[in-house]
Amino acid sequence: MTIHMNHRSFNRVSKPKVLRAALDLFSSKGYSETKMAAIAQSAGLSVGALYLRFKNKEELCLELIRDQTRDFVLRVENLPVEDPVEALKRYIALNLEYSFKKRRLLSLLFKEYNLPFLKPCRRSFFKAQHRIITDILIAGTKRGLFRPMDAEDTASIIFASIRGAILLKIIFGIGDFKKMSNSLFQLITNGIRKDAR
Repeated sequence: MTIHMNHRSFNRVSKPKVLRAALDLFSSKGYSETKMAAIAQSAGLSVGALYLRFKNKEELCLELIRDQTRDFVLRVENLPVEDPVEALKRYIALNLEYSFKKRRLLSLLFKEYNLPFLKPCRRSFFKAQHRIITDILIAGTKRGLFRPMDAEDTASIIFASIRGAILLKIIFGIGDFKKMSNSLFQLITNGIRKDAR
């Protein structure tokens, strides 16, 4: 009987509603303080139905991160590689734009930085983003637009600069994303462009 009710509850409540409830609670109470029962209640599910969908809180949190970052990942993977300068400009702008849109998720990730199950997720994200920046830099150097450089090291510095700007805005409320994006782009390209003075 309980399983039957769980299945009905499970079918009645959409996955996005569950993820919204999880984000609301994780960002307001913190991951560690949020219980699966509270997420189920907020989403209008029985606890059993929630466990039918997600085996534990870690799995739910990882799915929330995938859901919240899916569109960003697709957009940065489809930057105009034929124009490395424009690709770099868009990459920086997309990072800052998405960080503002997803600030509750980022705030949660900053606060819960030491959760062990998030380390592989962070590592994977960094590797993918580092590869995108490195590819842009290599393409720009090959086309004679950027100075010869160690693309891997420069990509790490660019990534760290973007993360620093995001941290300033999300945690401390400093800066305007559009202005920060333009300033960061100018600062970076003045350092790497062949024609920069």
